[in-house]
Amino acid sequence: MTGRTTGPGIAQEPRPDQDDDLRGSAAAQRYLAELRALGVQTLFVNAGTDFAPLVEAYAQGGSAIERYPVPVLAGHENVAAGMAHGAYLMTGQPQAVMFHVSVGTANAVCAVINAARERVPMIVTAGRTPILEDGALGARDTAIHWAQEMYDQAGMVREVVKWDYELRNAGQVEAVLRRAVSIASAHPRGPVYLTLPREVLAETAPETDAADPAPPLVVPTGPAADPAAVQILADRLAQARYPVIVTTSAGADQQTVAMLSELCERYAVGVAEAGPRYLNVSADHPFHLGLPTEAFPDADVLLFLECDVPWIARRGEPRTDAFVAQAGLDPLTSGYPMRTHRFDLGITTSAASLLTALEGALADRTEQIPPTRADMLAGRAEDHRQRLQATLPRQGRGPITKAALTQALSEVLDDDAVVFNEYWADPRILRRRRPGTYFYLPAAGGLGWALPAALGAKHAAPDRTVVAAVGDGAYLFANPAACHHASAKHGLPVLTIIANNERWDAVDASTRSVYPGGIAVRMDESRLSNLAPQPAFARYAEASGGFGEEVTDIDQLRPALRRALHAVDVEGRQALLDVRCAR
Repeated sequence: MTGRTTGPGIAQEPRPDQDDDLRGSAAAQRYLAELRALGVQTLFVNAGTDFAPLVEAYAQGGSAIERYPVPVLAGHENVAAGMAHGAYLMTGQPQAVMFHVSVGTANAVCAVINAARERVPMIVTAGRTPILEDGALGARDTAIHWAQEMYDQAGMVREVVKWDYELRNAGQVEAVLRRAVSIASAHPRGPVYLTLPREVLAETAPETDAADPAPPLVVPTGPAADPAAVQILADRLAQARYPVIVTTSAGADQQTVAMLSELCERYAVGVAEAGPRYLNVSADHPFHLGLPTEAFPDADVLLFLECDVPWIARRGEPRTDAFVAQAGLDPLTSGYPMRTHRFDLGITTSAASLLTALEGALADRTEQIPPTRADMLAGRAEDHRQRLQATLPRQGRGPITKAALTQALSEVLDDDAVVFNEYWADPRILRRRRPGTYFYLPAAGGLGWALPAALGAKHAAPDRTVVAAVGDGAYLFANPAACHHASAKHGLPVLTIIANNERWDAVDASTRSVYPGGIAVRMDESRLSNLAPQPAFARYAEASGGFGEEVTDIDQLRPALRRALHAVDVEGRQALLDVRCAR
């Protein structure tokens, strides 16, 4: 069915209340049909006793069943929510998930935090244990319904969602869902939370008048850059000796990748990436300076565009005399309780709006741009590439390091492949070039994200090669049995590559950072980070019908990667490489 776009990010379909099969139907049927009408193609679920009205609705669907979201079952809530996250990254459309009452929500909180920090418009729904103890269809009928009720179920996620509500009457279904989708989709986007009591889902919804359809859902546009602020910023960028645009997440809006690249090249502005979580600019950009800390000693004008943490003082910060601008949908990053990085100019704007406005303003200032600036920036970018190249291992020699693994992966992937990176794949070495082909662990660091997200991406884009690059600790967090089960059940062949050093590196690195000369470092204290002995991870994939292989020899790394990609792309089955890496 062809959708119709009625607002940013929303492709609606014909409303279900025009179909006689849904007149006077149960609220559960109207709920499913309204989700689909609002552009939600898939409902990722982990079900429980509260789902009975939905099970019946799917069974009774009749000719209306094509107007319901396709249900995708996952064996754990974190997997379901992670799949929804990955599907959004592929489609740009709001996604919906549903969990089992309070306990299901509790299992999914980590994934909801990830979605909140990355501004993912996710409609997070959960059953609510039946309100009534007796006397209505859907009332309590098992002892667990008393124990699972909470005084404030939504309180578990209220701090990180944009809106929460409880469906109170069958007649509210359409209005409540329309508000949920519109709030989730409005900038800055993010998840919302809706609880669904079982009795309400089982109620008969009032009939609607097909001659009086609801108006199309329209989502407010994002904020535009203030014209006066743009002029100030353009003056600074044009006249600077060493201007740099630093970004972390501008590429979340994929149209900005070409915009940023062209603006920097046309007007001789350097570009650097601070912990990039998206592909923000091609790795081959002639003025790509690498890490912002490499530019800080010389940069006299810095624009931090969609950078939630623009710098970490102990690792390097802008010069005190540098002009610093911060811009984005929320330049203060107001969702973070403390974040006090200085700035001389702040602009609330979408990245696309600012880059469009800057393009026009800089076009009027080309005569102000120092004529030698482009050559200087190109030289600095080449210096960065040479320094990075010098750190890479020689092919086929030495232990398997994370850098060696990343380099090998970059050589075997095609340009259209999508990589979900949970820690080890250095984007400077991976060198992705196309928008939407690289995603990093969300800012909140909720582990177990990459593999579920890769599965959701594969579901939304079945013709793409999808890779989950995870560490051994992150893989364990992902509920791997549930992930491989979902891959086999729904026909989602993704490649999982585990950089396995039998440790939680983040724990050790944090200890070295805080106590560089401490006893723990001298003694190699590892009781809180050592994960040995590890299971035979390759068998996890094999148990679900996939290809699995353990790699211990660097000479076998590239052949193993090609065998695994063949299993995924040609044989159509999931694959896992357990790569035993040096610490």
